[in-house]
Amino acid sequence: METEPASSTGADAGANTRRERTIGELIAQVSEQASSLVRDEIAYAQANLKAKITNIGVGGVLIAIGAVLAVFAFTLLLFAAVAAFALILPWWASFLIVAGILLLITLILVAIGGAQFKASKKHVVDPKGGLEQDVAAFKKGLNK
Repeated sequence: METEPASSTGADAGANTRRERTIGELIAQVSEQASSLVRDEIAYAQANLKAKITNIGVGGVLIAIGAVLAVFAFTLLLFAAVAAFALILPWWASFLIVAGILLLITLILVAIGGAQFKASKKHVVDPKGGLEQDVAAFKKGLNK
């Protein structure tokens, strides 16, 4: 029986046991890793989106509850103002004064809001025109 001579280094022994992969195997492995990476990235994005939606939902509910409580608190403050005026005036006059103050504030806010709407009309949104200008500038740059 013939025996092969023993290798003198450990590196040669490792090279003999490890086989070289073909180009096709390497391409298949890269393809598999790329598709796995894409699937993992999609799963990661979905998990982030779910967490974001959950946080937005909880935040929205808490803001809505806070807004409802603020309306109740504001109502109590209005009654306190009526009670303060009622110390020197009849109740009906106190209610009219507080309602008049609220109407005055409402009119001021509506006037400011209307002015903002009118001011917004001067800003024209024309994405088509902007794109046409970009294309024209690009073509002009190519012709130079």
